[in-house]
Amino acid sequence: MRYVPIEYAREGDFLAQPILSDTGLILLSKGARLTEGLIKKIKKQGFYSIYILDKVSDEEIEDIIKPQVRQQAASVIKKIVGNVPLVEESLSINKKKETQQSLGELGELMKLIVDDVFNQKDLVLNLVDIKSVDDYTYQHSVNVMLNAIVLGMGIGLNRNELYDLATGAAVHDVGKVFVPVDILKKPKLLTPEEFEVIQQHTSRGYNFLKDYSDFPAPVRIVSLQHQEKVDGTGYPMQLKGKDIHIYARITAISDVYDALTSDRHYRRALPGSEALEYIMGSSGRHFDAELVKTFVAKVNPYPVGTLVRLNNGMEGVVEKVNGEMHLRPIVKILNIQGKEAAPFLCDLLKEYTLVIEDIIYRLSEGR
Repeated sequence: MRYVPIEYAREGDFLAQPILSDTGLILLSKGARLTEGLIKKIKKQGFYSIYILDKVSDEEIEDIIKPQVRQQAASVIKKIVGNVPLVEESLSINKKKETQQSLGELGELMKLIVDDVFNQKDLVLNLVDIKSVDDYTYQHSVNVMLNAIVLGMGIGLNRNELYDLATGAAVHDVGKVFVPVDILKKPKLLTPEEFEVIQQHTSRGYNFLKDYSDFPAPVRIVSLQHQEKVDGTGYPMQLKGKDIHIYARITAISDVYDALTSDRHYRRALPGSEALEYIMGSSGRHFDAELVKTFVAKVNPYPVGTLVRLNNGMEGVVEKVNGEMHLRPIVKILNIQGKEAAPFLCDLLKEYTLVIEDIIYRLSEGR
């Protein structure tokens, strides 16, 4: 199984993971044989990357939670966002009751997810979910929540702390519903006035959660502080270092990583390796340095089944991960300088001069 941008899918490929609608309905089943028409329909539905089966890799990449649980979480978040008033006004009695019920449902669901994930050993984040760019907001919230749980576990948070962290991360961006869509999705540089509107989503989200949820302060604080930076250049209060709540510092890393590795209408997703480079480059400035160190150890940018090109021109598929040395996996070499080669294993922990130069989606011609 390989994760590929939709333009690299070919007629005759087989879908390795089902494609789901925003309500959880199966749009296209696992094992479906792709045609040119289906590929066009998939892209039209807003899916820019998919999993395919091929002869290069038959490894199955598993999510850390079941697909139906992931979809349930996205649906609850969507329901909450749908009830947020477009301006700060009181909700009707029925809407207020429905919103409080949805927020309570989310809190209970986060406990179930944390309990499930908490029992998994040696947990590492892989790029596993097929996201629609049109459903980005809700899937993004779920991914940020999962990233935050894994990072929180990495630094030793207990189960009760993880409950609060997961809930806060899941609704960290709820205030963005108050931001006009043309500003929120603007692909070009924002004007100072537009950026000021964007900045208000943190306090607006915090106030919404304060008014309509029973969440404790550490949960609500994530929505307020997740855009703060440890060097004091963030917003809304320019807090520094440990003055930023630990849950918000965790969510900040989780948020940016998923945003960078997600397809949007105006740009394509970055490979996990490049997103990690950005996170590491911002360590100590935007992000807590110790948290970055833990996060990097918990993310595998080259999951088993990834096609890669080495710096000597050889191409192959990641065969095995060397523990937490995610940048130095064992690669099964299939191509040498664009020509098919008898497969052999190359252990990058032993081949010191070789590094992964790039992720590729098809082997070079000649194979």
